[in-house]
Amino acid sequence: MEYYQINALGVAFVYALSAVFSKGALEKGCGILRLSFIMNLVFAVIFSSALVWRLEPIDFSKIYLPIIAGALFFIGHVFTFAAIRMGDVSLQTPIMGTKAIFVALIAVITGVQEVTWPLGLAACLAALAVALLGFSGGRAKRVGLTISLSLISAFAFACFDQMAGVFGGPFGKHSFLTIVMLVNAALSFTLIPFFHEPLKNISRSAWPWALAGSVGMGVQALVLTYTLAASGEVVNVNIIYSARGLFSVILGLIIGLVFSLSIEQMSWRMRVQRIIGAIMITAAIAIALNA
Repeated sequence: MEYYQINALGVAFVYALSAVFSKGALEKGCGILRLSFIMNLVFAVIFSSALVWRLEPIDFSKIYLPIIAGALFFIGHVFTFAAIRMGDVSLQTPIMGTKAIFVALIAVITGVQEVTWPLGLAACLAALAVALLGFSGGRAKRVGLTISLSLISAFAFACFDQMAGVFGGPFGKHSFLTIVMLVNAALSFTLIPFFHEPLKNISRSAWPWALAGSVGMGVQALVLTYTLAASGEVVNVNIIYSARGLFSVILGLIIGLVFSLSIEQMSWRMRVQRIIGAIMITAAIAIALNA
């Protein structure tokens, strides 16, 4: 296995673990937008702490590249949380699996990376697998709005990944990623007027979950984006990264039982869907590793 494939699998696991902690924070009343704000500031701290001492000379004639990438990263997060807040997670989560397909399509259209038929098949399998793993079986609210917001989020993240993979290396990956997260953190202050309650009203019981989820998300984002910038293997990495759906199902059940978080009630149809989804994500990863 190549280093970027190992990294993608590792951050998929960390993402799943962090998602469970984030769910715990939300269940304890943290609030989606406040959690997003905290998470984006933690992202900036983690990226700056890890990369600032290795910053390359900045080509200010191309400073717009990491600024645009940072805006795309922020837009992806905003529309993700908007979809969760205005719709149904059971619909939003699987639609985010379309990111793997968007990444492959962008690579083909722009010609920045050759996408072979095996990788294209793996991208489609990964997206469908995420859908099967994430579908809760409930009746989604505001279906049209949820689908639209989720697709915008997936597309924004796909564009960000391509920018990190294509421009991160030539610009200087350390400088590129640091600027991206500083832009993301700065834009996060625009969320404050939309808070239902101020940050000081977050309960003490929610803070450990929020911080654990934020640090985990920040670390996995650092490793993922650094891997994209260093390797340029955007399609391959995203396919393997889709394993987070499988990890989320497993960890959600285990940690939910241990810490008494709410456990999703699943019918036999839902269990079968998730088993099929697990098989499909495994097949997608196997294809990507051998492509």
